[in-house]
Amino acid sequence: MPAGSAMTPRPSPRAAVITFFVVTAMAAGLFWTAKAVPFLQHNLQAAIAVLFFYAPVVEGRLRKDPFDFRDAGLSLHPIGRNARVFAIAVAVTFPLFIAGFFAFYGTVCDPAAHGLPTGLARLCPVPRWAGLGGGHLHLPANFALLAANQVLVVALPEEVFFRGYLLQRLEATWPPTRRMFGAPVGTALLVASVLFALGHLLVDFNPQRLAVFFPGLAFGWMRARTGSLAAGTAFHASCNLLSEILHASFFG
Repeated sequence: MPAGSAMTPRPSPRAAVITFFVVTAMAAGLFWTAKAVPFLQHNLQAAIAVLFFYAPVVEGRLRKDPFDFRDAGLSLHPIGRNARVFAIAVAVTFPLFIAGFFAFYGTVCDPAAHGLPTGLARLCPVPRWAGLGGGHLHLPANFALLAANQVLVVALPEEVFFRGYLLQRLEATWPPTRRMFGAPVGTALLVASVLFALGHLLVDFNPQRLAVFFPGLAFGWMRARTGSLAAGTAFHASCNLLSEILHASFFG
């Protein structure tokens, strides 16, 4: 290496990872406290949303490096690319999700019929499983309010924290090394998706929550492909709404 030249050290992800565990611990504390405090129970999602949305701001002030929501991707632009990426994601994944929904619950809600251990029934929600033949497609009650809640209180704060803040900070340590379908991806995307799944698990200790690792990969890819959180937020909320519709329609 020539004299006077040196590689610029990559920033450590330590502060971002610590922020993740602090926010997750606080979210878990709110979740379990809400079981004994009715007011908090009724406002739990909003309280956790505030944590996710403003934690990057607090961490940035502590580091004296202000968090910029626009740089994090909080923008509708580029509108055309966001719309195309969202539409393709829905067209590709929703049929697979619906097929998986019926295959999974058709199995775990009646494991004996498949010659499987009856302990799998614990994975079946409490209401009666109607199945494809016994249910009928309909929207949950207060669907407009539910949709707004999924966008503004669930999807947007999580996308700001996990893809706008955490993924961006991890990419400073592990820059993308390859391109996948036009988006720069690498180790940071995998780590951010693992933390996304771990965060869901540590809040309510439900192992099924680890499955969000795979949507996390998709949301992160969308952030990388568009430079915006818009497509990922819309897709995130749409996935949750699809799940709500299916549960309302096919569980008695």
